[in-house]
Amino acid sequence: MTLILTEISSFGIAMAADSAVTQKIAKPNGNFTYCVLTGVHKLQVIDKLNAGISVWGMGAIPPNNTQTDIWLQDFIDSQRANYNSLSDFATLLQNELRRLIPPINVDNDNDRFGTIGFHLAGYVNYNGRKTPTLYHIHNGISTALFQRDIEIDPTIVNANHDLPPNIVQQELSQGEVPLYRNGDWTTYARLFNHLDKFLQSLSQEGGLTIPHSRNLKERAEWLRFQIRTLSELYRLSNLHLPTIGGKIDTLLITPNGI
Repeated sequence: MTLILTEISSFGIAMAADSAVTQKIAKPNGNFTYCVLTGVHKLQVIDKLNAGISVWGMGAIPPNNTQTDIWLQDFIDSQRANYNSLSDFATLLQNELRRLIPPINVDNDNDRFGTIGFHLAGYVNYNGRKTPTLYHIHNGISTALFQRDIEIDPTIVNANHDLPPNIVQQELSQGEVPLYRNGDWTTYARLFNHLDKFLQSLSQEGGLTIPHSRNLKERAEWLRFQIRTLSELYRLSNLHLPTIGGKIDTLLITPNGI
C-alpha cells in the first residue's frame, strides 16, 4: 500500500509520498504471498509542465508487471512531445491506463490490487493569474465529481479534475486548505482528525500553534511529519507487513516552478 498527500495552500502546492510498495508474489503451489519493497519513487517531477505526480495503488503495471514508478518515469519521458498542458498529460495517462488495466469490480472492497491512482498537480492560467489545480487520475468512485453531479464509469481509469482552478480560488479565498490523501488513508484520517482537535485545544488554551507554517517548505515538512508518524506507528505495531514506510519524498511547486 502507500500514503500520498497533496496540499494546496496560499503558499503553493506541497506533495509528499512514502516509498513502500506491497507486492503480491505467486508461489509454486499456486498460492500467493506478499512482501514490502522500499525505495520506490512514487513522487516524480514533470519538468516540462513544472508539475508533480504521485501514485498510489498497484505496484506494477501489466502486461509486463513493470514496477509502477519505473513505468511512470518512462511514460513522462516517452510522451514528452505529446503533452503541453496538465490537461493533455492527464488525458494521455488516462487513455494509456485504460488500455493496460482491466475494469475493476467497484463492489469488491478487497480488490485493492486492481486499483490505481495518481495525483497530478501544477499551475494553470486562470482569470489572469497562475492558479493551482489538481487532477486525480484513477479507477473507482470519484467522491469529488459525485458531489458536483458529474457521472463517470468507476470501473475504468478516469482523468478526474477534482480541483479545477475556479474551485481552488474559491476555497483559498475562504481560508480553506484542500488536502488530498490516498493509499492507506483510513487510519491516517482517524489519527490526524484526533490530533487536529488536540492541537486546536493547545492553541485555544495556551496559545501554542502547531503547525506554525511560514512558507511552503514548512508545509511540506508538516506533510512529511504526518507520513513519518504513521509509518513509525505501523513499524511498532503487530502488522506483519507495515504498508507505509521507507524514505519520504516531498515536492514544492510555486507559480515560478518546482
